[in-house]
Amino acid sequence: MRNPPDSINHLLDTLTDNPSPSLRIHFPSETVSSPGQQLSTTTSATSPSFSVSASALHNLKFPNNDLSPVSSHTSDPDDQSKPTTTISSSSTSHEDQPNLDLDTNPLTIPRFLVTTLDLDPPFPSFPVLGPILHGMQADLALSTSFTGEDNIDTEKQFIPLERDTRFNLGEDDEGEVAKYVGPSPPGWSEPHRYVCLMWQQPEGLTGDRIREEMGWGRARDGKIGAWERVRFDQGGFEERFGLGEVVAGNYFVC
Repeated sequence: MRNPPDSINHLLDTLTDNPSPSLRIHFPSETVSSPGQQLSTTTSATSPSFSVSASALHNLKFPNNDLSPVSSHTSDPDDQSKPTTTISSSSTSHEDQPNLDLDTNPLTIPRFLVTTLDLDPPFPSFPVLGPILHGMQADLALSTSFTGEDNIDTEKQFIPLERDTRFNLGEDDEGEVAKYVGPSPPGWSEPHRYVCLMWQQPEGLTGDRIREEMGWGRARDGKIGAWERVRFDQGGFEERFGLGEVVAGNYFVC
């Protein structure tokens, strides 16, 4: 396997020290709420959705958006022309769940990117093909329909992520930068680790730009070649698009 970037090593170390992940991975029949949770290939066959802990967002600054009441606003008079919001996780009641009134310009709202990687192909003891890119979703936003009465982890303030449909490119738009491929480790292999990492997208970065700059084509159909998934240069990808620190993450085994 390529040398894992610091983002992966740091996430795995964090999850070892603190087994309460900041990202939950939702498949139709099961949610990955603990790091290293065992799933079957059937359970994990379809593209997952995600929810992120509000505590993972508390240091992020979001321009031109009001995420109150789960927020604290800067009061520096020098910053009046560039309003920012920092999310706080201090409240837990349903009444204090975030009311997301997002700016109408999709390039000014906080958007997120999630990649899913197999760290152990073909075998954990000899991961020469790793990591394999199993999926990539971009232009995800904090759910504007989240009222605190949803069934997803409201007591711990896990906020669902949903795709900003203002980036829909038509009937051929699958909504994924790289279409999700379910786990399929060799039958004689030990379980593989499938890690999901989430970043806040830098201003101006979109899924379409990623596809174009990676040479995956302009069509937003999620299709990329098999060899573009194998030995995916995750560290180079992060550097190329200026992703910075991982906001949240989790992993399951299969």
